[in-house]
Amino acid sequence: MTYKNILVHIDDSKACVERVSAAIALAKRQDAQVTGIALALESTISTYIGIDIPSNLSNEQQALVSLAAESAVTKFEAAATEAGVEYVSRTISCSASKAPARLAFFARHADLTFLGQPDPKDRGAAFQESLMDGVLQHSGRPVYMVPYIGRPDTKVRKAVIAWDGGKKVVRAVNDAIPLLQDRGEVTILVINPKERGEEYGGQQGENIAAHLQRHGINATVDYQIAPELSTDTVILNYLADAGADLLVMGAYGHSRLRERTFGGVTESILHQMTAPVLMAE
Repeated sequence: MTYKNILVHIDDSKACVERVSAAIALAKRQDAQVTGIALALESTISTYIGIDIPSNLSNEQQALVSLAAESAVTKFEAAATEAGVEYVSRTISCSASKAPARLAFFARHADLTFLGQPDPKDRGAAFQESLMDGVLQHSGRPVYMVPYIGRPDTKVRKAVIAWDGGKKVVRAVNDAIPLLQDRGEVTILVINPKERGEEYGGQQGENIAAHLQRHGINATVDYQIAPELSTDTVILNYLADAGADLLVMGAYGHSRLRERTFGGVTESILHQMTAPVLMAE
């Protein structure tokens, strides 16, 4: 099982460099094509490019947005060419309100989509978050979120799966198999495990560990008992302590919807993550 078609959202931000680097590196390992999509928004959206422009200068602003998209494409194409990977670039012109749906459409036709974690200090954070919401909810495909601070530099590649046994994390794990096969260590993290009857065949997490092992993945289960802590706190602490460079989890609602299933963990992880996260809805 390999990825053959990878999508990455590109813009002219500093954080995009790391996002593109991650997407291209994976495409090279998987012998995949990578598609970079830039958005040239047809609206007054000065926050998208992070500067203030008077409303009566909308034409000039639109020109700046278009230039930013062109710059993003140029940088993406240069990086892909240098890496020697097959690539396609697109620039989509649409309003800011339609951008999430347009990006989700293209994500439906890719194996995996790379997006950037919104930087709360960035004036375009709300727009970036709308893209994340749109692709997670409407693409039917997994999303690989790259932290705005970049990826951790680890000597041993480790992945952690936040496992609760639900269908969303099952989907995320299946979608992540090519990434997990890249890791030397994969830990299935079970927080406050539930009692299981004999009909389930062992302790919580053991069955998915056996499944991954049949895919050649070095998967083990770790049980964390911490009823006094929130789920997101346990996960974040565990990632830091383990030195993991990837978290795999289901997307159980996020900040735009204010859903609180699974302890509101998705919202917290997306805003506090320090390592890439693969999610599926």
